[in-house]
Amino acid sequence: MNFIYLLATADGDSICATLTPIMTLLGYVIFAIKVIVPVILVIYGMIDLTKAIMEKEETGIKKAQGLLIKRVIVAVCVYLVITLVSLLMGLIVKNDEWKQCVGCAFNVTGTEGCTVVSNEWER
Repeated sequence: MNFIYLLATADGDSICATLTPIMTLLGYVIFAIKVIVPVILVIYGMIDLTKAIMEKEETGIKKAQGLLIKRVIVAVCVYLVITLVSLLMGLIVKNDEWKQCVGCAFNVTGTEGCTVVSNEWER
């Protein structure tokens, strides 16, 4: 028996069609992580550097500079890890329907058919 066949729903829809709202919500979470986390890390680094500059201590400024550089590196890593996973999923998934399903998770703002709420009475 085919595993995909076992994942089909009662109306004959595939599991991807059933999981589209969940994958879309996951896509919004991934998008938020990809954008908000790096921005927050850089802002906190800038705040620490500003505090150190206001105190006018050379050692504090050096520490704040090092911390800012570390936070920028972590922000870039967070962004690149999500992008790398998206690229790998695009290479692994061969089925067109599953590509749209994965697209809802990693490119929620640019993929057609990604909906969070569906009307069950329209079926």
